[in-house]
Amino acid sequence: MVISTKAQREGDASSDTPVTQWLDAPTEDSVKTVVTYMLEHPSQSISSTHIVATAKAFKQLADMCRDPDVRTRLADGALAAASSLLLERVVAELGPGTEQSNGHAEHVFLLVQVLRCICNQSADTDAARTQLLEHGGTAALARALNIDDVWRQPVPVAQAAFGAVLNVSLDHKLCTQALVDACAIEPHISALRVHGLGNGAHSVWPLVCSSLDNLCEDAEAAATHFEQHAGLASNMLQALAEITAQLANIASVSGEVAEQFVQIKEQQDADVTAALRGAQRTLLWNLCEVLEKSSFVRLQLCEPVYMHQMFDILAYYVATGGPDEPTQPEPSVAQPPSRPLPQGNRNADATAQMIVGVSGEDAALSMFDDSGLQQRLFAQLAQSESALAAAAALCLGNLARTDAHCTQLAETHPDVVQAAIAWFESGEVRVRHAASGLLKNLCVPAPAKARMVELGLPAVAARNVDTAVVPVQANAIGILRHLANGCAEPTVQALLAQEPGKSKDQGQDQGQCALARLLTAVRSTDIDGIRCEGTRLVAAVAKAVYLKRACDAQDLEARGLDLVAPLVRLVVLDGQRHPLLQQESLVALTVLVAASSDNAPYAHAVVRCLVPETAAVGTVSEPTEDEPIEGDTIEANDADDETAEADDAETTAPDSFTNVLKRLLT
Repeated sequence: MVISTKAQREGDASSDTPVTQWLDAPTEDSVKTVVTYMLEHPSQSISSTHIVATAKAFKQLADMCRDPDVRTRLADGALAAASSLLLERVVAELGPGTEQSNGHAEHVFLLVQVLRCICNQSADTDAARTQLLEHGGTAALARALNIDDVWRQPVPVAQAAFGAVLNVSLDHKLCTQALVDACAIEPHISALRVHGLGNGAHSVWPLVCSSLDNLCEDAEAAATHFEQHAGLASNMLQALAEITAQLANIASVSGEVAEQFVQIKEQQDADVTAALRGAQRTLLWNLCEVLEKSSFVRLQLCEPVYMHQMFDILAYYVATGGPDEPTQPEPSVAQPPSRPLPQGNRNADATAQMIVGVSGEDAALSMFDDSGLQQRLFAQLAQSESALAAAAALCLGNLARTDAHCTQLAETHPDVVQAAIAWFESGEVRVRHAASGLLKNLCVPAPAKARMVELGLPAVAARNVDTAVVPVQANAIGILRHLANGCAEPTVQALLAQEPGKSKDQGQDQGQCALARLLTAVRSTDIDGIRCEGTRLVAAVAKAVYLKRACDAQDLEARGLDLVAPLVRLVVLDGQRHPLLQQESLVALTVLVAASSDNAPYAHAVVRCLVPETAAVGTVSEPTEDEPIEGDTIEANDADDETAEADDAETTAPDSFTNVLKRLLT
């Protein structure tokens, strides 16, 4: 045998070494002698004559390191150096592609004990972790995860290997980064594949999951690694999809994996289910964080097959309420329009966010033409499950954000558009948000506007201009603004139509027309997006009525609505940040002044705003005694505080309408 010959060349005839002597009476005081011998004679230590004794010595050392005080005293570097050196040697003997020799079992025995020693000596001991890093132990540890025997004998080989990685990477950024750089993430993902659940491997999965959580704790670093290794994200998603399919008992794969599915189903018990759920949770959240951090990784998943997998996972979470937590009541707090609203099921939320993130990439636009994915999205939008319909609407809105796709969808699939309008009208909050976002995109291209009007969208959007759900309100206002540019007449008519009844969101009287309710919302809101977009809609209405004759001007004037105040407010407060919006408002004010009459004294309203002492009336709402406005000071206990706040008020007070116009003219 090669090892024996090598050992003989080194004079390994005697079995009496410091290692064997120490095993007769192992003490902490003589550990350094044994470790020094291993460092000076590594080949002899793993020779056929002494490999078992070396393994037993590491077993004894691993047991000793269970004591926190002992492992602290042994963290001087020598034990870490010996562990790293012999781990590197034994990994070289057992690594992938190597043939099994007569001493294979002995090498595996040594591997397990060295890994146990590394695991125990690095537990809550940063000094030992640092020493392992300095002596190359982390790199050898990452390579050890790829040894065939890790999953040929999950217990104890995989248990020892992933346990060592878990302890070495715990709260030690340098060691964690070294393991990631050495490609330790890949074998973790490979380990969490359903077809590897045989031989009791499920008992090791909790260690694998905890270790993977450590390696991905720094999401930025993990995302960088995923970017550099194409296919890693898709492998993680594939593992997640397999586990989800197993938990849902929908084994739809073929070949060897299918046979494993059947075997697992027959022997499935609580432990296996718990392992599957833990792995599912770990893969989901780590993948979600990586995708959130890296656009490049999202690009790797811009294929229909991956989108189908994500929707399969979402369907499982929606059906089960997640593995650990039941579905919660509908949230009342609004989220930014660019993100899916939470639905009380954190796992479903995370999956929906992955779908939105991937479908939002430009490279994903080609998936719109995939008939299989398209039909799935259409079917989910038409069904009664709001969570799946919301995800489908968000995804479809992202994929159909080009003019060509929007026009195609509006012209060839009116039933889909009608389903989205129905969700917008009466769905739950999250699906109303998603459906209205899709409809807003469809209203952008000119060819699609007429179809949207035919399907009754202006009236539905008009009923939502003052909804309490901010993202839905923003989408409703955006829909009307887009339609006003091209389909002005039906849009203005929808805004001026009387809508008796109560708003289900606010409970307020809807006897007012939608335009009146919009003006109230714009005047009272402190949300820039609603105020600016709402004012742009007011400007569009003014131009549509007096320039395009979208309706009888007397119908608008008879309502006595103050169209001037919000336009002036935007010019003064938001003009510097949004010069294009300021220009739109000034054009609308010009149109209103030109259209002034006894029934529509717009010019008088503008003049009142130009008078310095009353300028604030036209730009900001009057404060109440209890509500200070921008520029006011709050009464303080300390006189110095009052002075400081007064100084702040002088610097933050909005400019007058007159000064703004003067500045624009110079």
